[in-house]
Amino acid sequence: MKKILVVDDSSVQRKMIIQIIRKAGFQNETLEAGDGLEAIGVLGENFQDIGVVLCDWNMPNMNGLEFVEGVAQVPAVAAVPIVMVTTEGTADKIALVKAANPNLQGYVVKPFTPEQLKASIDVILQRAG
Repeated sequence: MKKILVVDDSSVQRKMIIQIIRKAGFQNETLEAGDGLEAIGVLGENFQDIGVVLCDWNMPNMNGLEFVEGVAQVPAVAAVPIVMVTTEGTADKIALVKAANPNLQGYVVKPFTPEQLKASIDVILQRAG
């Protein structure tokens, strides 16, 4: 079963997302990172085991857009599915991040319902096994 990497600078937000994942019935192991830079390290060490990355946009050190761009440029991890989970919900921001990584698999705007998050990752994790 593939792991889920949750990337958000708020530990409370990470815990809330993980709790929603659990309540939605996902039993996947979760990994956490507090910013894009930390996520790069976690992804580099675990990329073969990660089924989806749930990533915030606004974070220190390396924001979500920079993370998504960086992932797209490294062939070994470029295909790892990423779903943005962020307050940045304008059409311009969504277009910007999709242009940065053509493999972006989803975009969930905070605040979101558990059903929205589940729908965004369900198909991805089913494909990942």
